[in-house]
Amino acid sequence: MLPLLSLFRTGHLWPCIAILVFSAPSAGQEAPSDSNSIAKPNVPFPEKGIAARYPGDQGIQKDPLVIFAEDFEIDSIDDLRSRWETVRDPEVMTLDSQTPDGGKGAKSLLIAQRQELGTGADLYRRLDAGYERIFARMMVRFADDCEPIHHFGTCLGGNYPSTAWPSVRAGEPTRGDKAFWVGIEPFGKSWRWDYYTYWHAMRGSPPRGQTWGNSFIQDPKLTIPKEKWICVETMVQMNDIGKKNGEMALWIDGTLVSHLGPGFPVGKWVFDKFLPGEGGEGVRWNPDKGDREYLKNPPEGTPFEGFEFRTIDQLNVNFVWLYVYITQGTKGHANRVWFDDVVVAKQYIGPPEKGPAKGPDNGKKRP
Repeated sequence: MLPLLSLFRTGHLWPCIAILVFSAPSAGQEAPSDSNSIAKPNVPFPEKGIAARYPGDQGIQKDPLVIFAEDFEIDSIDDLRSRWETVRDPEVMTLDSQTPDGGKGAKSLLIAQRQELGTGADLYRRLDAGYERIFARMMVRFADDCEPIHHFGTCLGGNYPSTAWPSVRAGEPTRGDKAFWVGIEPFGKSWRWDYYTYWHAMRGSPPRGQTWGNSFIQDPKLTIPKEKWICVETMVQMNDIGKKNGEMALWIDGTLVSHLGPGFPVGKWVFDKFLPGEGGEGVRWNPDKGDREYLKNPPEGTPFEGFEFRTIDQLNVNFVWLYVYITQGTKGHANRVWFDDVVVAKQYIGPPEKGPAKGPDNGKKRP
């Protein structure tokens, strides 16, 4: 495993969220679109998620579909060590009184990256033996003076065998029998949401075919407001061995903004970026030729091929990774990011429902 600080591409201002299935413009459903940028899946996602049954998220950790929940209603940062296997740089973590909508709890986690103290902080844990399909939801807020983030998570992925710490390598494809990971990031200075995905069949880019996290949304309107709590949920569906039928999906504030799988959406590849709704000439890096290869596409684009995240059954989704990683912060400036109400589950979760404040012991009694 590479040391954590060497995992990312230095100077590459791309930051590194839960994911999966289904239908129309209310919470958990597909928003209407005048392009092919959102999937047309066979089975719609449910209109309401798990959170709809638990106002204020109270008791959500006890739902049989919930794998892990964290609301940071704890006494001290040291208490995180009993719930997360890796807690990196806790000195830049604090428990803060700013919480989503002011009513779902008394505390959130604040990570305040400072250049003189390092690149940020991490929370990482394994998810039992792993899962074929998984959703992860979090609430996140960025300070109005937060500088561009290099990498960011909630990140979902898998290692075989599993590890108790982040074990990812940037700049090279994973092995289909060893690893994959899916991040959702606020991309650089543009401050827009997109994926940052690594798997063994990922696409490379010039000048040497190096592979940085592939992205799949490219929507300039999907910008990130500062000083506002945002609900981010992603889904990952593993593929059957020998098939490219893996899927990813992303919801922002309960609206499905992206869903990719075998045959959807329609678009084209330009090196390591899939452009939904676009057609015409595309280009890929051909590793056998060591050069670019131009591709002819119809004007409306070509159906997305789907994901082959793995080549063996033993590799599945077995970790969740929460972090902030900034390499070019300004000395003396704190880049503040708040996290709260993290839930990992087997089905769509949805935004937290408004409800009574959580009790002081909620954060201590969950699986």
